[in-house]
Amino acid sequence: MSPMHPPMPHTPWNQPPPGQAHLVLDVKRHWFGFALSMITPSIVLNGHRMLGRWGRNVIPLPPGQYHLHVHLPYLLPAQIGPADLTIWLQPGAALDVEYRAPVFAYSRGALGPAPQPWNGMGCMIALMLVAGGTLAFVVIAVILAIVFG
Repeated sequence: MSPMHPPMPHTPWNQPPPGQAHLVLDVKRHWFGFALSMITPSIVLNGHRMLGRWGRNVIPLPPGQYHLHVHLPYLLPAQIGPADLTIWLQPGAALDVEYRAPVFAYSRGALGPAPQPWNGMGCMIALMLVAGGTLAFVVIAVILAIVFG
């Protein structure tokens, strides 16, 4: 630190309370879901809603049991990827939990210890295959119409 900005002295009001626990929630999305980056994740602890962010969310909490719910607010469906987990926080400990948003909007999210699966991947692959097959069929039909038309 520079002389202009000396380090903060250790006082009772700028230290965490003894026995404080931390929930470290890592919120992730698949690169298929690039549009999800515009949505702010919603974190609900014991019924109290807070706004999260993509990436690591460090939440200081008193030790105890908590019900954790994570989802992405949206229009239709109202919640993308809801996921629930009951957690126990021990005094002075940090609990690492990972949430992965689903690849397909109507699938559930995955919440728990890392690594979590990408839910909805099968639906997304099936949709891409159907769209790609339809596009290929239309292109071939147009080419045949031009050639034999």
